[in-house]
Amino acid sequence: MEAAINRLTDDVQPPEIRAILVQCLAGEIAPSTAIAQMISESSAAIVRAAIDDVTQRAATISRASDMLVHDRVDELTQVFVEHIAGLADVSDGSKGWPGSGQKRRDRGEPDFRRPEGRGEARTSE
Repeated sequence: MEAAINRLTDDVQPPEIRAILVQCLAGEIAPSTAIAQMISESSAAIVRAAIDDVTQRAATISRASDMLVHDRVDELTQVFVEHIAGLADVSDGSKGWPGSGQKRRDRGEPDFRRPEGRGEARTSE
């Protein structure tokens, strides 16, 4: 699996984004956590480019033995598309992570950085 992850993330820049992608594809962190961490490190446009690059590589160079990693790439892409790309202008890094403003809370939209926003049980509010 490590070889598959290296094939998919080789040359992804910046290195901080690559390191987070590696953790996500290895199953060490959830896609929503990975996206939140990547956006805190860089702009949404750079994160989108890195995810697009890994997704393209998974589609073109994946092997049958890489299916678990390929599934993780698909999940990462889906989470990104559902929760980040829906912003009016994903290239504007100032918009931040969904849920990071009073407007989203006012509309009742979940904050995917917090456990209760990911469908996990709430312990207190």
